[in-house]
Amino acid sequence: MKDEAYYPSWKNVSQYKQYLSYFGEYVRYGDWKSLGASLKMVLLNKPSRQEWRAKSAMGHFNIRKGTTDFQFINYAYERLVRDYLKQQLGANKLDTFIDIGACIGEYDIWLASQGVQCIAFEPVNYKAIEENIKLNNVQDKIKLFACGLGSKQEKVNFNIMSTVTGSSYIDRSNAGEGNIPIERFDDLIPQMNISPEKNIIVKLDVEGMETEVLEGARQFITTYPNLRVIFERYEGDNTVNDKLSELANFRFDRIDKYNYLATKQ
Repeated sequence: MKDEAYYPSWKNVSQYKQYLSYFGEYVRYGDWKSLGASLKMVLLNKPSRQEWRAKSAMGHFNIRKGTTDFQFINYAYERLVRDYLKQQLGANKLDTFIDIGACIGEYDIWLASQGVQCIAFEPVNYKAIEENIKLNNVQDKIKLFACGLGSKQEKVNFNIMSTVTGSSYIDRSNAGEGNIPIERFDDLIPQMNISPEKNIIVKLDVEGMETEVLEGARQFITTYPNLRVIFERYEGDNTVNDKLSELANFRFDRIDKYNYLATKQ
């Protein structure tokens, strides 16, 4: 399960090589606080009680106390996804990056600093993204929407995870007025200034809301030609593949253990 990545432990012997890769990135940038926090997480399964600023290959970031923000800013986290994006950028095949479920904005900060137009959607951590955008001086390259995406406009209740805030998810069992706004992607297109001829990559990380998000982006998916979608897929679960195939003709390729690439044909 992907929880092994989110909740590292010394008991996960198969992950030791990955942990060493993380540690090497921290050392490379002299980020000793993040190195210490990662060791504490691996050995004791406890987050840091401090806040600090960190530098990585992704940019400069505020690390919030009690979170695993330090993990997401490490280039070794989802390395193959980041390698793919770097390759596309070098080949001039990445003009616009749409980050749905943007966590603390690490992908957007990294790509915006290299001139990519970035559009981020984040209902929980948007204040952290705002701070990181200012810290990296990329306000003109990132448009941030402080909402979730779905198949209809509504307000929902989110179960907000205290440590791994990027894993927060909708709680449909909680009745009453919701605390998080949900919008349809298609309704927001006029605010995005996306040119149809551009090479667009969407990264979709929405903790089980994928098909609802895609349904709300039906117009976008069917009409924009140069479109690729990076999404998480677990063994035996074809729901995202099926939904994308319903909307358009896509080719599917595997990037790493959990992340797949859908390329519109």
